[in-house]
Amino acid sequence: MATVNSTARLTLEDVRASVRRLQTEGERFVGRVRDESVKLVRRAPRPELPAAIVDARKRAEAVVRRETERLLDVVRTRTEPLTRELRARRAQLVTTAEERGRALAERAVKALDLVGMLDLADVDRVNELSREVTGLTLRVAELERKLTSISKKLKQQEAA
Repeated sequence: MATVNSTARLTLEDVRASVRRLQTEGERFVGRVRDESVKLVRRAPRPELPAAIVDARKRAEAVVRRETERLLDVVRTRTEPLTRELRARRAQLVTTAEERGRALAERAVKALDLVGMLDLADVDRVNELSREVTGLTLRVAELERKLTSISKKLKQQEAA
């Protein structure tokens, strides 16, 4: 058996560089072949198709158009209930978020009023409520973004 000289081996970086070069050259070659074939096809005379083939093509195109419209109608009828459900869910989420925001704001105001009336400013509690309000504000903003995204998807589905 022959022994392999370890210094004659290629490094992984050398192999990667070779593969990249081969890929680049291959892409160039394929591009040239594509360009030349397009040029050849454009120069080649196009034979006239028989009337039967032209008619069959037109009938096939008409069938494809009809089937496409039929499938679009099926998709629309199937997605309409989902669209209505998503809109209702969106309205419900917005209402819930608004109610929770109002309730939290009222709690914060009452807590601040109570602290002011007792003349005992509990800074930790105020900070906690402030963080809670900020967190809820962020959650409401996130819900609004999600609802906007859902609305856009619904509009795209309706447009399709």
